[in-house]
Amino acid sequence: MGRPTTAYVTATIVAAVIGVVGVWLPWVRKRPAGYRDGRPIYTAEYVSGLETGLRGIDPFVIVLVVAVVGVAVLARYRTWRPDIALISAGCLLLVVSGNTLRNYWSVERYAVEPGLYLLLASGLLFVLIGAGALLNRRVIPGTDETPDPRVE
Repeated sequence: MGRPTTAYVTATIVAAVIGVVGVWLPWVRKRPAGYRDGRPIYTAEYVSGLETGLRGIDPFVIVLVVAVVGVAVLARYRTWRPDIALISAGCLLLVVSGNTLRNYWSVERYAVEPGLYLLLASGLLFVLIGAGALLNRRVIPGTDETPDPRVE
């Protein structure tokens, strides 16, 4: 099988960096529940994703994107393709961040912040990179370097 190109690995690293930045940035901001004497009043509830930094599922997401980059880099020196790993990780990121976005978006007192959008973009990039490489090998003849069993 063909090895991943430098552009493939670079795009994977860019998607991972976007994912790590998205995890580090806040995902949501509370909107004021009301105003008293011209000052906003906020609820006292804790909402996951309010602060900048790493909390909750953030370390698991970082381990996931770093593992995918590791698989893509190691595939340059092995004979296997990391496309399925990228698609799987991207789908997982899309499901987790999509559900979180839906939960925050459906409540009027929360405003979605850029970190969640970056995490969605990272998952989408992983899926597009992996699926694009799979389709490229299937559609364009000669890009899949699988040896022809008839030729020896």
